[in-house]
Amino acid sequence: MKPILLLLTVFSFSSVASESLSTDQINSVQNLLAEAGGKSLYVTELCDKPIDPEKFKELAKIKAFSEGYETIEGISWEVVKDKAHKQFAELKKQAPEGQLCEKYLADLKGNYRFLKDTDAK
Repeated sequence: MKPILLLLTVFSFSSVASESLSTDQINSVQNLLAEAGGKSLYVTELCDKPIDPEKFKELAKIKAFSEGYETIEGISWEVVKDKAHKQFAELKKQAPEGQLCEKYLADLKGNYRFLKDTDAK
C-alpha cells in the first residue's frame, strides 16, 4: 500500500511541476506578488521590520499556492520587483508616517502563522 501511495504522490508532484501558467495567469500572479512585495517594502522601510528578499521569494510561492496557483514557474521577478516598488511608492504616498504598519504586520502574522515572531525574546 505504501509504495502505491508514494508513486501517486510522485506522479501528482511531477504533474504539478510540469504545468505552466498561461499569460493571463502569469500577469495575475505577478500582480498578486507585487502587491505583497509593496506591502513588504512598506513594512521593511516604515515599520522597522526588515523582510529578507530571499525569504520573500519563498513566501511568495506559499502566497501564490494559497491563492490557488500550483506554480509560479514563468513569472518574471524583475516585473514583480518593478511593480512592487510602484506599489510601495503609492502606499508611502497614502500613509507616509507608517500608519499602515499595524495593519500589515497583523496581515503578515495572520497569513503566515508559522513565521517566528521577531518581537519575542
